[in-house]
Amino acid sequence: MESEMPCDQKCDQPKPIRWRPLDEPAMHKNKVTLVIPAAEEVTAADLFDELKPIFYSMKIFGLFPLKKQSPGESTVRCKISLAYSVTFYVAMSVYSYHVCMERMQFIRHSEGSFDELMYSVIHFFYVIPHFYFIPCHWKEVIKVGNYFSHWSEFQKQYLSATGTHLYLRQDRWAKISVVLTPILALLSVVTEYFLSSANQKYWELGFYWYILTVIFLHVVWWWFVCSSLRGAMLGISENFFKIYNLFVHERLATLVAQYTDLWVSLSRLTRETGVFMCYTYGHMCVLSFSVVTLSLYGTLSSVHDGVYMRHLVLAMSVCFIGGIMYVISNVAHHAAIEVGPEFSEKLSHLSSADKQVRRELKLFTLATTTNSSEINLGGYVRIDRGFLLRFICTMVTYLVVLLQFRLGLLSISTSNITTVTTAVL
Repeated sequence: MESEMPCDQKCDQPKPIRWRPLDEPAMHKNKVTLVIPAAEEVTAADLFDELKPIFYSMKIFGLFPLKKQSPGESTVRCKISLAYSVTFYVAMSVYSYHVCMERMQFIRHSEGSFDELMYSVIHFFYVIPHFYFIPCHWKEVIKVGNYFSHWSEFQKQYLSATGTHLYLRQDRWAKISVVLTPILALLSVVTEYFLSSANQKYWELGFYWYILTVIFLHVVWWWFVCSSLRGAMLGISENFFKIYNLFVHERLATLVAQYTDLWVSLSRLTRETGVFMCYTYGHMCVLSFSVVTLSLYGTLSSVHDGVYMRHLVLAMSVCFIGGIMYVISNVAHHAAIEVGPEFSEKLSHLSSADKQVRRELKLFTLATTTNSSEINLGGYVRIDRGFLLRFICTMVTYLVVLLQFRLGLLSISTSNITTVTTAVL
C-alpha cells in the first residue's frame, strides 16, 4: 500500500489540516482506508439520538414504547413504557368516549344549519385517530427499533467508507419543533372554538388539542426522517465526487465498490422509511381524505346561503389537513428522487480509462437503477407528488357525487314546499 497522501496534492482546502498517524498494519489489501482528520474525532450522534426531543414528546402521549439500551446498540421494547402507554390509552379512551357521546347528541338533536352539522361530524372523525394511533405503535414498535438499528449500522458504514462522520444536525430543529407543535395545536383548537357555532364544551378542547398535537408530531417526525435521508445522500454524493479524482486507478476501483455498498444500504433505508410505520401513516391518509372531503362538502353545499364565520372554520380544516398531506408527499418525493434518479444521472456522466474502474462504475450505475428508492406504505400506496395528485382527484370525484345528492335533496325540498303552498292557496 502506498504511503499517506500529502494534503497539498490535488486537495483544495482553505486551511491546512493536521492528520492523525496512519496505522499501516490495520490496512487491508482489498480495502481503501481513509485517514480521518483530528477535527473529526468527536463521534457524531446517530439519528435516534438526534430525534430524541420528538421521540420523548411522543412517549408522553403513549407512543413509541421502546428505549435505546446504550450508545451503538439497537432499540428494544420497554416494558415500563408499554405499561404507561396502556394506562394512557385506557384513560384517554374514557375521555374520548364522553367526547363521542357529546358529538353524537349534538348530531342527533341539531336544529342548526347543514354546515354546523358537518362541523360536528368532522369533529367526530377527529376522535377516531385515538383508537388506532397507540395500538399501531404497539404493533410497529419492533419495526421502528429495527429501522433505527439499521440507521446506526449505516452511519458506521458511512464512517468506514468516507472517513468522516455523518452529521445530520437535526437536534436543534427537533427541539424547536417540539416547542412549536403543541402551541400550533392549541392555537388551532382555540381559534376553531371561537369561530364555530357547534356548541362545543370547554372540557372537549383538551381532547382535540391532544389529537392535533399527536398528528402534528407525526408529521414532524416524518419530515425529519425524510430530511435525514436527503442529508445522508448529500454526504455520499459530495464525498464521492470530491475524492473521485484523488485516487490512483488501483485504489479507485475498490473505493467505488465501497460507495456502491454504502448507497445500497441507504436505498434500503429509504424503502424501509415507508414500511416501519405504514399502518400509522396509512390511517392518517384515510383520516385526511375524509376530513378534507367533508369540510369542502360542508362549505360548498351551503355557500349559496351566504359566507359566514363557520365557513371559515371549515376552510381552515381544509388548509390544515391539506397542508399535512402536502408536507408528507413532498418531503418523501424529494428524498426518493435525490437518493435514486438524481444520483444515478450524475453517476452516468463519470468515466475512466481503467478497465476495472469502468466495471465498478457500471455496477454502481446498475445498482442505482435496479434498486428502488421509492417510499411506499407497506406496498399499499407510493408516497410522492403523484400521491398528492391522486388524493385530490379521488376527493373531487367523491365531492361531486356528494354535491349531486345534496342538490337533489334541495330540489325535492323546494318542490315539496311549492306543492304545499299551492294546495293552501
